Amino acid sequence: MGLNDITIVIQPLGSTPEVLGPPLAKYRPDIIVLITSDQSYVDLFYKHLNSGWQRYVKNPYVIVRLVHTPWTSDSVDRFMVEFDEAVKEIEEMPETKGKNLYWHVGTAGGTNPMAIGAALSAFTHRFPVYYSQEKKYNPDKDDEELAIDIDLFLNLGPGYKALQKERCMKIMKFIAKHGPVASIAIAEHFGFTKQNESAGRRPLVNACLITKIDNGKWIATNLAKALLAMMAYEEE
Repeated sequence: MGLNDITIVIQPLGSTPEVLGPPLAKYRPDIIVLITSDQSYVDLFYKHLNSGWQRYVKNPYVIVRLVHTPWTSDSVDRFMVEFDEAVKEIEEMPETKGKNLYWHVGTAGGTNPMAIGAALSAFTHRFPVYYSQEKKYNPDKDDEELAIDIDLFLNLGPGYKALQKERCMKIMKFIAKHGPVASIAIAEHFGFTKQNESAGRRPLVNACLITKIDNGKWIATNLAKALLAMMAYEEE
C-alpha cells in the first residue's frame, strides 16, 4: 500500500476476539472499527493486540460502536446504523481526506444478527467482505490465510461500475429478464453488430454479472440480480 492508501477493517465483535487475527494479518489495517455489545470484548481485543497482534499492526486507530442486546428483532437495523455512522466518521476524518480508502468487512464474530447486519451494510456500501476461519480447525494455515475473501462481494464495485454504462445495463436487463439467451439474440434484439454486442457484454462477464451455461447461452448471476434490485430501489 502507498502513502495515500488507508486500509480499514470493520468487524463485529463478540467474546472471541480471535476472529480479528486473520484480517489484521492479511490486510494490515490503519483503522479498525469494532461493533460490539460489551466493552469487555474490546478490552479482550486490546489484550490480544498488545500481546501479539502488534506484529501485524502498530498503533491502529480504533473506533468502537456499541450495539446493546444484539439478538433482538431490531438488532440488524441498529447494527447498520452504527456501521453507517462509523463509515461517515472515517470519511470525515482530516487524515482520510484525499486518500484512497480500502475497506474490508468481517462477518464472523458477534451474534448472527450482527453478521447479517455486517453483510447487508457491506452490500449497501459496496465494500468487500471476508470470513475468518478458526485456527484450531486449520492448524497448518498461516493467520493471513484464515481470512477468506467472499467472491460475490469482491465484485460489487466492478459490477456496479459496469452497470453505469448504458449499453451494459440494457444487455444486463435483457439477460436477467429473458435468459438463458444467446449472443446472437442479444444483438438482434438491440440491433447491435456482433462487435458492439461483444463490447457491451464483456464488462458484464468480467464483473461476474453474467455466466455462460452448457448450451452456450447467457444467464444473470446472483450478484447481478442483487445489484439490479438495489439499483432499481436507488432510482425510486
